Amino acid sequence: MPMAPPQPRELIDVIGIGLTEKVAGVALTLLSLERYQEGHIALFRLFRARGAFEREFPTPRLELAVMPEEITPYRFWMMGGTGGGMQELEYRQSYAIVPAPPRGASDTIIEVRAILWERYGAGTRKVVSMDTGPWRFRIGR
Repeated sequence: MPMAPPQPRELIDVIGIGLTEKVAGVALTLLSLERYQEGHIALFRLFRARGAFEREFPTPRLELAVMPEEITPYRFWMMGGTGGGMQELEYRQSYAIVPAPPRGASDTIIEVRAILWERYGAGTRKVVSMDTGPWRFRIGR
């Protein structure tokens, strides 16, 4: 059984980013990046029209990647989030990125490849819609 990834605990600093990328009517903003010894936590704001699933109340799940890629693969998981809306959907979600991207790299790119909109019920989750990216956020030194 693989070991659980380390939880980000030892805070180094917090970088305000405030970059917005828009793809096919979906605006995604990387608000901030908390840098820890063990990894990073990225805070996103997602905004889109409700669209085809008007009666659904789905929850977004971001499919992430980080470049440059490390020898040890990155692991991602949602740390927390909130949101909703009637005509438009607005969510804020934070995602852990472990291990920490290299400090010496001139640029790190956090990429959201897709947003899966999921509905939960009776212990299962079902993807009801998907927005395809990528949304790319370049973070300089």
